[in-house]
Amino acid sequence: MRRLAAAVSVPAAAVLGLLALVVFLSFRVHGAPYEEFTLANYAALLADPAVWDVVLSTVVYLAVTLVVALVLGTALAVLVERTDFGHSRLINTAMMIRVLIPGFFTAMGWIFLFHPRIGAVNQLLGTSLNITSLAGMGLVEGLGLSALVFIMVSGSLRALDGSLEEAARANGAGPWTVLRLVTLPLIRPGLMGAALFTATIALSALDIPLIMGLSSRVYVFSSYLYVAANPTDNVVEHGIPAAFSVVMILVAVGLSAWYTRTLKAGRKYQVVTGKGYRPVTIALGRWRWAAWLLVGGYFAWSTVLPMVMVLWVSLLPYVRVPSMQALQEVSLANYTGLDWDLVLRGLRTSLALVVLVPTLAVLLSLAFSFVVVRSRLRRRYLYDFVAFLPQAVPHTIFAFAAVVASLYLAQGLYGTLALLVVVMTLMHVSFGTRMFNAGLLQIHTELEEAAAMSGAATWEAVRRVTLPLLKPVATYTWLWLALLSLRDLTVPGLVGGQDTVTLSVASWTLYNTAQVGASSALTLLTIVFMAPLVGLFLALNKREVTV
Repeated sequence: MRRLAAAVSVPAAAVLGLLALVVFLSFRVHGAPYEEFTLANYAALLADPAVWDVVLSTVVYLAVTLVVALVLGTALAVLVERTDFGHSRLINTAMMIRVLIPGFFTAMGWIFLFHPRIGAVNQLLGTSLNITSLAGMGLVEGLGLSALVFIMVSGSLRALDGSLEEAARANGAGPWTVLRLVTLPLIRPGLMGAALFTATIALSALDIPLIMGLSSRVYVFSSYLYVAANPTDNVVEHGIPAAFSVVMILVAVGLSAWYTRTLKAGRKYQVVTGKGYRPVTIALGRWRWAAWLLVGGYFAWSTVLPMVMVLWVSLLPYVRVPSMQALQEVSLANYTGLDWDLVLRGLRTSLALVVLVPTLAVLLSLAFSFVVVRSRLRRRYLYDFVAFLPQAVPHTIFAFAAVVASLYLAQGLYGTLALLVVVMTLMHVSFGTRMFNAGLLQIHTELEEAAAMSGAATWEAVRRVTLPLLKPVATYTWLWLALLSLRDLTVPGLVGGQDTVTLSVASWTLYNTAQVGASSALTLLTIVFMAPLVGLFLALNKREVTV
């Protein structure tokens, strides 16, 4: 086990090293490793009005995102788990698919709907709604992340015993009073976890801030780091972005500590769920129409309408309002005229990431979990803390650190597939270890001890007993990480180079060069490319794999 701990110390050191590099650069002139020590970066950070604009924009963006995601995700979860609405399997499947839809896909669709100049709704109704504002960006991000909140809150509601709710009803409380005063307070740790996870993803996400905000010069933290890592004026300044990143690291770690304390405090409200337990559902009655309106409206605006608009634009030579006249110009020219050299480069890189990143992440996560759960090393929980850091700290910070490291310390790695694979693998270890930790805790050590008593060596017992039992968890984790790797724009957008563009980066490149129809076509082809993996994932999910 000590050898395994020594092996996982290498990726653990890489995670800590990237964060340490950001801190180090924040105290160097221009953020260059070989420059002199300085505190000027922090002084400039406090004095620069542009940075404070980014801070304010990030706060507004996060606030809108969290409100939309938490309200919609929680409302839909309560509807499925605590009312007689029904259709739970259908809604759960649809929400899982919604999580996997790339953010740049829906961002493009919303721009085609509500852009102040080319938006179809604005042109048809004569309105001037601007979806590229901070509120608009937060709305679109929140609609996407509400599916993730739904999954997390649904799990909390499903595991909640209804004895306290029934006691409240027995004392005369109405169903909505019980929901407000009993049910929601009981799942407060789950809501806190969903809020923290949502905030971290929103801070890291680069697709919506790039597509919706960059052209309007509306910057949030992720797009600010993107511009700093890819300067257009050849003026390299990494010091202030590094100082900004250090502040965000402290905020992220503080939020994680707050969540951990809330989770521990929430245990005093825990109640035990029996296997035969079924919660008392709220009868919707005449409010069923409102429930259908909520569900239908959510999927229409978050998925269907953006998808229809992206499809429509992909068939036209330029963006036009749907009409009979525009219908006469529909063709496949954007598909046949794609820059296939760019597409094939993106496809090769995406395929490599889909195979390498989840495979390496699963192996590393399994090794981390064995050290944390099965070893008796005194400091084993430090490994779990390090593995959790990529979940707590925005991925953009790690990607930014990797770019700077490859520029100054290992120039041969800049823009290579190897660097991209390493960074994305390290980012996914946090999710993998959460899955394998839970899986290993459910496998009693007596099974391994019985194999050992029959003459099997330690690792032979693990190979023949433990690993086969972990196969469903490993398969589920691999597929999930493969899909996340395929749809990711954040890390490939920051770390990748000209020869290592992914399909998502290729789509963004076309969009950024005003090839909107071609970008829409490639985005739809990316969704088609994802379809087999999504099908496999949903088929596995139907087996209700529990970890």
